[in-house]
Amino acid sequence: MANPAEDRTASFRRDVETAASNVKKEAESAAGRVGGEFQRAKEQIAQTTASARDDLADDLHKLTNDVASLKDTVAALAKTVAAEIGEAATDIGAEIAETAKDQAGSMVTEFERVARRNPLAVVAGALCVGMVIGLFSGRR
Repeated sequence: MANPAEDRTASFRRDVETAASNVKKEAESAAGRVGGEFQRAKEQIAQTTASARDDLADDLHKLTNDVASLKDTVAALAKTVAAEIGEAATDIGAEIAETAKDQAGSMVTEFERVARRNPLAVVAGALCVGMVIGLFSGRR
């Protein structure tokens, strides 16, 4: 006859082995699910990275084009400003020359008027200027 303690031990052993087998199967199943999740996450990260890389490349290309366009705009603006400054300087120079010409004409007219009113003083002044020039040039 079988010993009831041995039967219980054998039954307990079978129950433990069955439970261990079930735990092992569940662990393997869970490991498979976790591995699958990791693989899907890895693929999703790779796709996201590729998409971000492509977006960054597009953004850099757009930025390069914008900088080139900005450079051209600034160059055109600099040319325009330089042309306007040149025109302004020419206008100012012409105005100064015109004013100097008018002033010289006014001085000549005033000198003629003085010479007609007092010719003796003009001749005496010219004689003095001539003497001074003669003295300076004769000493060399």
